[in-house]
Amino acid sequence: MGTARTDAGRTHVGVPAFGEGGRVIWVTWRQQRLQIFAVVGIVAALSLVLVYLRSQAVNGALSDTNQLIVSYILLLLVVLPVLLGMFFGAPLFAREIEQGTHVFALTQSVSRTRWLITKAAMACGSLAVAMFVLGVVAAWAFEPMKSTMQTRLETGQFEAQGVVVGGYAILAFAVGATAGLVLRNTLAAMVVTLIMYGAVLLTLGQSVRENYAEPSYFEAPVNQVASQAEPGRSWQVDYGFVDATGKQFPLLSTRYCAAEPNVRACFDRMNFVASYSKAHLPNQFWRFQFTELGLVLALSALVLGAGVGVSRRPLA
Repeated sequence: MGTARTDAGRTHVGVPAFGEGGRVIWVTWRQQRLQIFAVVGIVAALSLVLVYLRSQAVNGALSDTNQLIVSYILLLLVVLPVLLGMFFGAPLFAREIEQGTHVFALTQSVSRTRWLITKAAMACGSLAVAMFVLGVVAAWAFEPMKSTMQTRLETGQFEAQGVVVGGYAILAFAVGATAGLVLRNTLAAMVVTLIMYGAVLLTLGQSVRENYAEPSYFEAPVNQVASQAEPGRSWQVDYGFVDATGKQFPLLSTRYCAAEPNVRACFDRMNFVASYSKAHLPNQFWRFQFTELGLVLALSALVLGAGVGVSRRPLA
């Protein structure tokens, strides 16, 4: 620890005598170290719990108490990326602009670009590393819990493990930081982050994810259930019946048969000869993870690119 002097002759006590780049990094670290330590502590604590839960899985099953804990952990792992990304990103620039402290930083022979990049890189980098580690630990811990985690590809379980945990944290950070630059209000930036994160999560989970790969097709006689041929923990995306011409009728389009006294007669009238199901197999888990990670990172890059454009306008 020493004394640093700017080109303008101003003296700063307590800042190591680095160059301009080193001084920006040091000040940024001083500003962010508490939240970085907090995230590391959260990840360490959750990782220990996950390691314990994995050790309690016997033949893929958990006790009722541990199953309840897993359900809470899953919920926490779904919301944690957006909460941490929001609290890291939204105040990053918005709070300094609100309080006017960014003016001091930008008058110390530090370029605006260096100030923005250093703050964003340290905050986002530390958050991303921590959340990637947590996501991988979660995937490892949940893998043997076959009775509790019946399919890891569906919404609610897929986002709570693997590399997408880190990806979603980066996205939340990108939205929060960019919204903070645009709106210059921390609370408003947090609200925007929550809304956009929820929209992306639902869109990918409900409309996009099932298209990452062609589902496997299973067929059985009309009086049997085709899905019984699916491997355990598969994610079924379609189910129905096939007529003699090979045309597929999704289950929803045949519900009226269930209302008739004789369901089999209805099936005969429709000329159904087989049942079918389409499912994504459990061995596609990591393929889906990296596909979704790529999409989320691409979206994050677009958002951060917009933030770079916004940063060129006056911040005062």
